[in-house]
Amino acid sequence: MSIRLAAVRLFKNGRQLVRHIHKSKISSFTRAAESGPPAPSRPATFVQQVTQNARRVVVDAVLSRVTHTVAADLRRKVTRQLLYGDSRPFFALVGVSLASGTGIISKDDQLEAVCWEIRDAVNRSQSLRKNQLFTEDVPEIGLENLEFGPEPLAKGCSAVVYPARWRNERAEASTSNDSSDPSIYEFPLAVKMMFNYDAESNASAILHAMLRETVPAWSRDFDVLQVLDYTLTGRMSSLSPHPNIVEMYRVFTDRIPNMPGAMDLYPDALPARINPAGSGRNMSLFLIMKRYECSLRDFVKKSPPSPRVAQLLFAQLLEAVAHMKLSNIAHRDLKSDNVLVDLVEGDDACPVVAVSDFGCCLADSSHGLSLPFSTPHVDRGGNAALMAPEVVCARPGPFTSINYSKSDLWSVGTLAYELFGMDNPFAGVGATLYNRTYSDEDLPELPEIMPAPLKALVYAILSRNPSKRPSPELAATISQLILWAPSEWLNSKEMRAPSSNEVLQWLLSLATKVLCEGNVTYSGRGRRTLPEYQLITSLLGRVKLQQVRQALTWIHQNSM
Repeated sequence: MSIRLAAVRLFKNGRQLVRHIHKSKISSFTRAAESGPPAPSRPATFVQQVTQNARRVVVDAVLSRVTHTVAADLRRKVTRQLLYGDSRPFFALVGVSLASGTGIISKDDQLEAVCWEIRDAVNRSQSLRKNQLFTEDVPEIGLENLEFGPEPLAKGCSAVVYPARWRNERAEASTSNDSSDPSIYEFPLAVKMMFNYDAESNASAILHAMLRETVPAWSRDFDVLQVLDYTLTGRMSSLSPHPNIVEMYRVFTDRIPNMPGAMDLYPDALPARINPAGSGRNMSLFLIMKRYECSLRDFVKKSPPSPRVAQLLFAQLLEAVAHMKLSNIAHRDLKSDNVLVDLVEGDDACPVVAVSDFGCCLADSSHGLSLPFSTPHVDRGGNAALMAPEVVCARPGPFTSINYSKSDLWSVGTLAYELFGMDNPFAGVGATLYNRTYSDEDLPELPEIMPAPLKALVYAILSRNPSKRPSPELAATISQLILWAPSEWLNSKEMRAPSSNEVLQWLLSLATKVLCEGNVTYSGRGRRTLPEYQLITSLLGRVKLQQVRQALTWIHQNSM
């Protein structure tokens, strides 16, 4: 868009916005003078007023081009609802207008404005579906509020995980056979207790030492601490809830309890008051999370997924990486052990996967995804075998920094081999490649059952040169298009580039399905499975028309 055109539109829309605000003030003043003191009501914030006026400008710019009579009728009926935040009528209006073939939306900025409406509506609808179990305020969170299961779920070198539930609250017995582990209904929570060997037994010291573990937490019970240590907590990038990021509900500190079997499982991590020979401190960090059935490694070993399920799992992992990238967070320890599996649709359907264990993540907002690497003592992340080449081969220096913007993407590329029934070529018993020395030609051949664009995507993700890899957002969009786009857009024999209106109409169709069918999906009556709806929602929550075009171009260039 030219500078002149941008200036004209800015002047026009800005004049309309100011005029509308001015009229609103005059009309409100007139009504107040005529009717006397107004009834007490909750005043709209400045942000809400600006948002409503901005939405009016965008809508007027689009609706002013409408010529179809049906669209005009819809415009009159839905304008009032639209201005109060209900975007679903807006989708119907634009969908009808596009279907009429009048070409009413042709400018890129207006098309992107519709994409913005899609993102806004989908994100707001998802925020309303946040887990209701943790919406009520709990005055104090501690071990006294929890009841633990008899045996731990998992134990590592830095933490142990126990099944749990809120005390005096038993989950209703379920007769469903959707889960392979019926006890998950009795203890729906998982409490991760970090081992504390070094930090002093107070909340401030523990938070300083284990702050990265709390990156995906929905709530941190450190109200006083956040005021005292704002310089610390304010520097940490936040990670909003996402279907493919572990659901971590609350975080708190408490005294380490004497759990059954603790002396046998982790005696060294216990404090001296429990084990005189232990090296642990009295207090540590506790993370309350959703309980998942197993890790991705265990799931793949137990029941190798079908090609379709493997493709869905791969797309979920790419969406998780894209979400972290957009939040300026690098996980730096992505492996199948750190990906959890939720068999929400049963053992025979595609599960939901969630990335967990953020103890090695890079979430410093002052540096973003570029970490200064001045000395060899700088922590580069977790598993060295699955570090991206640019990370593992970096050499320290006074002006050296490591760029992590595509490192998690590379790690997910290695997991594609595990998802499609092969050994990970860089880690585990079947490792044949070394991330320091391999070349792109050394990558093992992927199975023929994979679509050609998907195979090309995995090879591109595993390129040694980061500049040859797509961005995480583009890679996730490519994988989603391979799953959901019309076949004539992807078929190598009939491949054609769709118009912008066709792409937008397809996005609006997906948005309509998500908004209208999403509620019934959660009760098991939708046309698609929950993982499929969540994938589509993740795409729509960040969609941009330009990126869809880039993804289609990439597919066309790499489909042969």
